[in-house]
Parts: sequence; structure tokens; C-alpha cells
Amino acid sequence: MHLTVDKWTVCDLTLSPAKVDLLWKVIRRHQTLFSDLTRNDPDNFLRALTAPHTIWLEVRERDVLVGIIWFGELHQIVDVNAHMAFFDRMSHAKIEVCRAVVKWMFHNFPINRMSVSPPRIYTATIRLMHKLGFTEEGVKRQSILIHGKWHDQILFGITRDEAEAM
Repeated sequence: MHLTVDKWTVCDLTLSPAKVDLLWKVIRRHQTLFSDLTRNDPDNFLRALTAPHTIWLEVRERDVLVGIIWFGELHQIVDVNAHMAFFDRMSHAKIEVCRAVVKWMFHNFPINRMSVSPPRIYTATIRLMHKLGFTEEGVKRQSILIHGKWHDQILFGITRDEAEAM
């Protein structure tokens, strides 16, 4: 995958020991980026990176890695789980990049819908989902552990028809 939108490039995340080390260092700087189960366990993070039925993409602004987007459970044609993390905390500036990636996924895979479940404390991601046209579908109560505290996740979804109309 290779996609350019404005000053951002999205491409497949190619794993090497150096890339895994870089991602781990970047992620560790963001205290709420992952749950307690991943943030404090590099082996668990590596398992997530290498999980089957998963696509990891890197988002670069010029030559700087500014985020990652990954899709899990691709073996299910019904619903794919999407995750978007921007290390520069500028997700609002990347609406068109995210929109292009969502459309690319629906164009290249036989999926019917996509789900995103950000913790309620991820207010920027929640705003991004609304701006992208995802529908807020519900709340998964106390479903993610961040800094020893359970947080709700907001469930968002978008169907193939809705994504095509974006």
C-alpha cells in the first residue's frame, strides 16, 4: 500500500528490529496510547505487531513517522477493527489521510463494516470519528485499563455504503 495525501504518506509498516525498537520508544512516550496490558509489556506489543489477519500502516509527514494505523481481524469479512494513533497529537489535521485509508480498505478488502473503539478519554479520536462520518453506536463500559483505571470505550462503526459516500 502506498498513498499520498497532501504532505502525508501512508505505506505498509515494514518490520525490522530497528523499526520495532523505534515504535516501542515512541509508544512509551505517550502514556495513554495503549492499555496497561500493552504499554508495559514489549512482548505483548510485538505479538500485536505480528498478529495474523492484521495490517499495519505507517503515516509519515515527509520523512518523519507521525502515526500508525492498523486493522485487525481481517479474516472476518463482516467487521474489521481499526485503530489510528498519531504521535504528533495532530489527528484533526489528518482527516483526509484517514478518509483515504478507510476508503482504501473498503476498496481492497471484502469487508462490510469497520469498527473503532477509542477510550472515552481519547477526545481527539472521538472527534475524528465523527468528522469521518463514523456512527456512534454505543459504549463498552469499563473495557480498557489505562494507568490502573478502567475506562469506557465508545463504539463507532461505518459500513461499506457509508464509506463509499464519504
